[in-house]
Amino acid sequence: MYKRQVRALSRTLAGYEALARWQDPVRGLISPAAFIPALEEIHAIHKLDLYMVDQICSLYGPRNDLGFPTVPISFNLSRLDFFDCDIHAEISRRVDRAGVPHGNLAIEITESVFVQDMSVIAPILDQFRQDGYSLWMDDFGSGYSSLNTLKDYTFDEIKIDMAFLSQFTEKSQDIIRAIVRMAKEIGIHTLVEGVETREQAEFARSIGCELLQGYYFGKPMALPELKHVRRKKQWEVETPQLRQYYGSLGAIDFLTDKSMAIVEFSRKHYHYLFANEEFRETLRSVGRNSLEAVSYTHLTL
Repeated sequence: MYKRQVRALSRTLAGYEALARWQDPVRGLISPAAFIPALEEIHAIHKLDLYMVDQICSLYGPRNDLGFPTVPISFNLSRLDFFDCDIHAEISRRVDRAGVPHGNLAIEITESVFVQDMSVIAPILDQFRQDGYSLWMDDFGSGYSSLNTLKDYTFDEIKIDMAFLSQFTEKSQDIIRAIVRMAKEIGIHTLVEGVETREQAEFARSIGCELLQGYYFGKPMALPELKHVRRKKQWEVETPQLRQYYGSLGAIDFLTDKSMAIVEFSRKHYHYLFANEEFRETLRSVGRNSLEAVSYTHLTL
């Protein structure tokens, strides 16, 4: 199954996370908690993870051949993958055989992987990064030594654990703000998991979190259902150029106490991607009660 990842600024489709799910004809959908530990116990989890890579790679060719935009797909690796096989060689062989650009794949690693085996795993991850893959820390803040891991290793993106949104308190919001600001200062992109309400989505957008993921944007779907929903709802899909463009905006500090807005210009029109409350207050002070009421000539305020 695949879970949609949405750009906070534009609400464009920015990527997917590939999820291993077991649909039994009798028992229905079986939770990963029921089969992942069993596969890890018999040291067979790498076979499932490599199967997931095969499935992801099979999606690239047809879409690329038809000229459709392709978005990055992220997938998880288990700690045991780094010990039970040559995971770098196995993934690279599959990806290169399918002709998938390495930048179209993001490898998610939970911070717990680094607790005992960083000296073994870090050099392998270095190989992935040198080959152009994106590396994400999954479930950031769920435990262990998050900050030490960020100090000792470089990630391209952190996925803020859904637990921070599950209890949407003022304290949890303050923590998420601090994480996002810290990530920007050290040059790491951010995604927040577990977005279930419009309020949560708007909060994450307002503090500058770049990507959003959660049931507010839809449940995980099998590929046929995903294709149907995407066509029906006409999701706007990011091109590689848009992905690079929006990525460059990720360093902007949305939490400034100064008046700030992000405006897109074209030859015929412009529109606001974002405006903070201080900017909106400035507009109200001169009689403009909404962003839509501001014309081109008023941008010199």
